[in-house]
Amino acid sequence: MSQKNWHILPQPSEKSVKQLTTQLNIDHLTATIVAQKGYTTPETAFQYLQPSIEQLHDPMALHDMDKAFERLTEAAFGGEKIVVYGDYDLDGVTSTAVMVEALEVLGADVTAYIPNRFTDGYGPNIDVYKRLIADGAQVIVTVDNGMSGHEAVAYAMSQGVDVIITDHHEMAPTLPEAYAVIHPRHPEGHYPFHDLSGVGMAFKVAQALLTDGQAISDRSDLPTEMLDLVALGEIADMVSLTDENRTLVSWGLKQLSTSPRPGLSALLKNAGQAANEPIISETVSFKIAPRLNAVGRLGDAKLALDLLLSQDPDEAAELASQIEAINAQRQEIVEEVFGAAKQMALSEAHQNDEVLIISGIDWHQGVLGIVASRLVELLHKPAIVLSLVVGNYKGSGRSYGDFDLYALMSQYRDLYDTFGGHANALGLSISEDNLVILRLRIATLSALNIREKPVTINLTLPASDMTTSLYDGLTLLEPFGTDNPQPVFEVKQAPITKVITMGKSKQHIKLTLNNQVDAVGFNHPDWAASMLNQKSMSFVATMGLNYFRGKKQLQLLLTDVDLPVIVENDAHKQFFSQVYKFIYTHQDLNFAQNLDKIAKQLYINKTDLNIMVQVFIELGFVQVINSGFVKIIPNAPQRDLTESTTYQKFLAKR
Repeated sequence: MSQKNWHILPQPSEKSVKQLTTQLNIDHLTATIVAQKGYTTPETAFQYLQPSIEQLHDPMALHDMDKAFERLTEAAFGGEKIVVYGDYDLDGVTSTAVMVEALEVLGADVTAYIPNRFTDGYGPNIDVYKRLIADGAQVIVTVDNGMSGHEAVAYAMSQGVDVIITDHHEMAPTLPEAYAVIHPRHPEGHYPFHDLSGVGMAFKVAQALLTDGQAISDRSDLPTEMLDLVALGEIADMVSLTDENRTLVSWGLKQLSTSPRPGLSALLKNAGQAANEPIISETVSFKIAPRLNAVGRLGDAKLALDLLLSQDPDEAAELASQIEAINAQRQEIVEEVFGAAKQMALSEAHQNDEVLIISGIDWHQGVLGIVASRLVELLHKPAIVLSLVVGNYKGSGRSYGDFDLYALMSQYRDLYDTFGGHANALGLSISEDNLVILRLRIATLSALNIREKPVTINLTLPASDMTTSLYDGLTLLEPFGTDNPQPVFEVKQAPITKVITMGKSKQHIKLTLNNQVDAVGFNHPDWAASMLNQKSMSFVATMGLNYFRGKKQLQLLLTDVDLPVIVENDAHKQFFSQVYKFIYTHQDLNFAQNLDKIAKQLYINKTDLNIMVQVFIELGFVQVINSGFVKIIPNAPQRDLTESTTYQKFLAKR
């Protein structure tokens, strides 16, 4: 949907912009954006544009790093068996790879264990810990997890196995009693930067181990061969790309571009990455991360770890092909579960929910976070999606706007079997009975003040000014991500020469402007009907490049559009009313089995009849049950037909 809630940022003084352009030799637009980000002097702007070693912090400043350094060094040199216990998402897999590689450099006897999402769950699992200890583990190092592992950690410590926790997730009121707990926000710590991801924390341990805990003065002192892994995990986990994260990710992306690991080269080739296409944060977000995350979503994430650690190009190519197939399967499952969850979310039962809690039976657990994100995008409210598996509901939640979903749901810890996450995303498991109680507690809350974030715009530009050279200047601001967003531009009444839909279900839209620049909107079927016949339109977009057949072209990515208002057609409204009345009086009739007869009786074709029923489903007027019976939903609130995406498409074709 279009918000039309656009906010143009204050413009910096021309004096500041001119000073930046002349002293830093950057163009006017880039200087304007840099100044808008708060870097108004040449000195601060240079530090932002040129990340350096001075922006990194001493890993020994992290709480318990001294204990971890001594214990891991002792274990490595003493031949003790070390197990790195990771996580199944990309931040966890890259964290595991970094820690394993660092310990291997020291000559340690080290193995990795990536928990299985379905059999082990998130974080330390006491049964797995028992197996690892029975197999000879003497030290366990957690990466990207551990803060919720009180029971497993206590067991290991009681068996004489030291557990070193490295994590960045939200901390419970009491911490596990591990040998060492390394966390950037440890209550007894004083580390100057709080937003390292799991792989960022693993890298700080690696830095301490491989520099013997000494201060560094040059980039070459760092284990730079691991920085590509740091870039992948930090971008995928959407941590703040400021402070030392900006330096680590900047250097990691450059390494990924100049000397990629065999597995990542093969993965990018399968993803359609052009030979001359640079690797930027967007490459990680849209090509690398979804593929590697798909492995842990559907099965055993060790496959992703093996790909990252492989040094054999032939082996890497085979692993990348397996991952590509898994990702395709993941996409199909997402569409299936999202379709079912969307129908529930749009029903009368959930239309007034401030926090959406949707549950299904045997939905694939690995895609629930993606489905929650898509529901948030569609409905502009926080969403939790759960699946009933063997008597318990398990699932993921995603927040909306600036609302802290983790803080809200933390109030009900007494109801959960497991719970963890952060302000924008969480995971939980809960019994059937307790889910009923949770829904009641959420329903009785007072208004939650969930504010919709406005679309923040840097400045207004005519489409004719947008060129590849203008975009090239903005690449100095990379890497883009959390707290360092891409510049966003408003374009007023851009002339349009062509509008087409794309994708299997026509869910994407592409505008061709009169200067032959394409503007693309992904996953916005709701825009299509209003845009198909437009000759000009105002919109908000970011700039990027599209590589096709060896050529690069400027491409705009639509953030929001100013849609024209669609007015209901009275004649169509009468037809819909006629069909609704028929449904009302024939709820004992199986529509799926009698579609031809019903269409003839109503003097309409089967296609239009299917469309009308779909419109009623989207508006929450009816539901389809038992493979074809269309039932009226009692007391459904009145809504305009134009609120239905399917109806908008129906009108556009008339």
